[in-house]
Amino acid sequence: MKLFPTRHLNLELEHEYSRSYELLKQETDPTENLVSSSTNKKFRGIVTEQGFKLISSEIGRGAICVFIGNFNKNSGTLEIRLNKVFRILFGIILSYPLIGFGLLLYGQGFNNAIKFIPALILYFLIMRYVFIGLAFRLISRTGLKKLTRTLNIITLKDKAQQNV
Repeated sequence: MKLFPTRHLNLELEHEYSRSYELLKQETDPTENLVSSSTNKKFRGIVTEQGFKLISSEIGRGAICVFIGNFNKNSGTLEIRLNKVFRILFGIILSYPLIGFGLLLYGQGFNNAIKFIPALILYFLIMRYVFIGLAFRLISRTGLKKLTRTLNIITLKDKAQQNV
């Protein structure tokens, strides 16, 4: 089980990346910092002739997912992962029950603290799979749709599906 979700995709473009590169560059606000900011562009980040590292420009939720693409002619790979800032934030949120369990263990002893282990596990699973997992899935889908329209992506395949 991975603590934070990622997604790896193989994709094929309608045209060569050099042609799509210009379209993507026009729709990207160039910046080294992958944080949300008000802009009239679809994306924020770095676009090079070999690939890109982008976030969606939507204020509030666009910075949660980072899109990293590498291309060779009209095919390439795309990795979608949580932004480093949000990994740290979610890591802190996931550590709260462990801290509480430690304080309970110290204050009330092992016999009373052991009763809270099911609640601790349930909290962790809900936070990971419902809160973080669902947010990642919905936000990455929105950004991927914008990226698909901008780059004219023909096919998207999960790497796990191709290896089967």
